[in-house]
Amino acid sequence: MSARPAPGGLTCAGDAAHSDAIILFGPTGDLARKKVFPALYDLALAGRLDVPIVGVASSDWSVDDLRDRVRSSLDEEVDGQLDPAALGAIVDRLSYVSGDYGDDGIFDRVGEALDGAEAPLAYLAIPPSMFETVILGLARIGANDSGRVVVEKPFGRDLASAQELNATLLAHYSDDQVFRIDHFLGKEPTLDLLVFRMANAMFHPAWDRHHIASVQITMAEDFGMEGRGRFYEEVGATRDVVQNHLLQVLALVAMEPPIDTSARELAEEKLKVMPVSYTHLRAHETVLDVVCRLLLETKKETKLAPLPG
Repeated sequence: MSARPAPGGLTCAGDAAHSDAIILFGPTGDLARKKVFPALYDLALAGRLDVPIVGVASSDWSVDDLRDRVRSSLDEEVDGQLDPAALGAIVDRLSYVSGDYGDDGIFDRVGEALDGAEAPLAYLAIPPSMFETVILGLARIGANDSGRVVVEKPFGRDLASAQELNATLLAHYSDDQVFRIDHFLGKEPTLDLLVFRMANAMFHPAWDRHHIASVQITMAEDFGMEGRGRFYEEVGATRDVVQNHLLQVLALVAMEPPIDTSARELAEEKLKVMPVSYTHLRAHETVLDVVCRLLLETKKETKLAPLPG
């Protein structure tokens, strides 16, 4: 089944394919509240959201509960007065399916809620241990044929589980249907780093080891684990923010200028920053082991580096 270029729909810039529905797994969680709902609101403000939104979670909610959740989220996360039309564009398109992800029946109900949509975008705002179950469930109802899937970080618990998850994804989706994302990269200060570094006549020439003595990256948050206890019990802080958010920022700070700004070239230059490549990761290592080894080897290389001049 090929993707159909539906009129309207949710599109990506420069991409002719359309998503004709959104399946949001985890709409009751913290990520949806802080990131996904505000992003949908921005799409609605721009007039680019005209597809049904199916929320899927284990919570025993009604669709009205989900609508209340969206309203309260946007009240908290969006600056200024909410636009009634944009808010209506979201809540009027919502439906809700509750149940256990391990139960095939929940995916049958998701298929019914899609109401004929052929190219749904599935957004997995759920703990990583549920990714494989959900991917298999989507494939069972054919939502992978022309659809897309967005997988949030963390991508697995270690190298072995990340490889297994990747194999599962690529067994049911082509690579151009899969979006492995880190929402931290969408933050404006993060987006500005490359411009600040490489398009700035004052800073670019001085951005090297001869002029910078040290770099300190601080992640300061004014909230704790509220509402995220179950997620942190499984994932932990290192997997949640260090091996993705902070290493991405480190790479942006230290990488060489890419040939162009394509995703492939950016990824290639980021990988060069790390003294240990993915091919050298040991199967038994946890993320914490890898981060510690990266720090130790970086420290060792710094000590052995010859003095300039």
